[in-house]
Amino acid sequence: LHKQADMQEEKNRIERVLGATLLPDLIQKVLTFALSEEVRPQDTVSVIGGVAGGSKHGRKAAWKFIKDNWEELYNRYQGGFLISRLIKVQWLTPVIPALWDAELSVEGFAVDKMAGEVKAFFESHPAPSAERTIQQCCENILLNAAWLKRDAESIHQYLLQRKASPPTV
Repeated sequence: LHKQADMQEEKNRIERVLGATLLPDLIQKVLTFALSEEVRPQDTVSVIGGVAGGSKHGRKAAWKFIKDNWEELYNRYQGGFLISRLIKVQWLTPVIPALWDAELSVEGFAVDKMAGEVKAFFESHPAPSAERTIQQCCENILLNAAWLKRDAESIHQYLLQRKASPPTV
């Protein structure tokens, strides 16, 4: 579909939804596609963001992909706003799906741990134009972890009640 699309707007829509898959093999293909010549450099961030926002596995795969391809990504975007957007899109994804995870307490711990991992990565791979964004993302990770630890059970119960009751019109 992407190759056959006549308009760039249509290609952009296709690029954003490709990350919605839950299949690990397809997630990897989409991430590889993001850096291919078929995707305009300015659109790569949206493709990676689609993967990161699609699922917990997608978020982890996107982070690994960013780390593994950091040199190429940084060289592409180092001076512009897209480097900050690339970093933000990875870490400003919804927290609610974690509430349905059977390993909720482990996920909460992993989120705390992730702030340290992100900080350590960017200490060894500086991105001066995105320093504030990196700091904000680490703060956001820690805030989300604290929120989940504090409110996960009550939100989980609320969502279970909403799921069990028919919608009111």
